[in-house]
Order: sequence, then C-alpha cells, then structure tokens
Amino acid sequence: MKKILMIPIFFALLGLSTAANAKFFFGTKDSIHFVANTTIPGPGESHLFLGHRVTMKSFLLPYYVESNGYVFGLSGEQDKYIPLPTGSELEAIQAKGFLPNPLPPAELSWIDYLMGYSLWLALFFIFGVPFLKKKFLTK
Repeated sequence: MKKILMIPIFFALLGLSTAANAKFFFGTKDSIHFVANTTIPGPGESHLFLGHRVTMKSFLLPYYVESNGYVFGLSGEQDKYIPLPTGSELEAIQAKGFLPNPLPPAELSWIDYLMGYSLWLALFFIFGVPFLKKKFLTK
C-alpha cells in the first residue's frame, strides 16, 4: 500500500515543480534560456536578447533533451525566438558590438539534463528501486 501511494505523490511533486519546465506535457516543446542582453530592438515593443534554444520531447514527463544553439529571444516571451543570422550577417552584428565575438559554446546545464530525462528517472524510481531492493536486500 505504501508503494502505491508513493507513485501519485511522486508525479504530483514533479508536476508542481517549477524548475526547468518540469510540467506534464506531450510532444516537443522549445524553451529559450537567457544568455545575454542586447540593444537590438525587436518587433513591436519588445527587445531581443541572446538566448539558448533547448528542445524537450515528452510523454507526460520529458524523455529527451537537446541543445539547438543560439537564437534571438523576445523579451517577455518564453518560447518565441528569431533564428540567429549566420555568416557575414552574424559577423556584422558582432563587429558592431551587439553580440560577443566569439560566441560561447551553447551547452546544456545539469538541470536541463535532469529535467530533460526525468521520465527515465521516474521509471527507475518506480520500477527499478523496488526491484533492486527485492533482489539485493531480501534474504
């Protein structure tokens, strides 16, 4: 009975967590992580910032995460972005001092990995830990 109650409690806590988009969803979801401010005006009243686009694929909880490099994020928008120009356009923006030259490597943080593979962690704690306890701790 104790094990049966732990499963919904575990999923409820994951669903209520605010760290790194740990919410229940299906499909693919992009999020833009803030990297640096720019002075480039965006569409309407918004401003652009240098952002790192992270994509998570999910079935209730995320099971896969990937880095999709840098983009221009729109202020006030978590999931909208403008692709970063390449080649001579990017060099011109960097020459004007709007972006750092060279751009730092776009890497996922440990929280991105933890949240991005949370389905596998949940399955391990639900099925793997009880199996290991039964296999190695009972005599």
